[in-house]
Amino acid sequence: MNMMDEKLEEITPSKEYVLKVIDRCDSCNSQAYVLVKLVTGELMFCGHHYNKNEKSIAKFAYEIIDERDKLIENKLIGSSN
Repeated sequence: MNMMDEKLEEITPSKEYVLKVIDRCDSCNSQAYVLVKLVTGELMFCGHHYNKNEKSIAKFAYEIIDERDKLIENKLIGSSN
C-alpha cells in the first residue's frame, strides 16, 4: 500500500452495515442487501429482487436500509488483488 492509499483510508469513514452474510433474501435465498421494515414485520431482498419490486415496496415500507453499495465495495476490493 502506498502513501496515497493510506491517506484515503484515514479520511474515508468506514460504514457500519446492518445486514450480515448470513442474512438471506426472502425471495430466492441469496445474500440480502436491502432490509425493508414494514408495520407488520421485515423483509430482506437481494439486489435483483429489490430492483424488481422497488416501486411497490416503497408504497408500504416505513424504512428501507439499502446496503447495495457493498456490491460495489466488494468489486473494488477484488480488483486490487
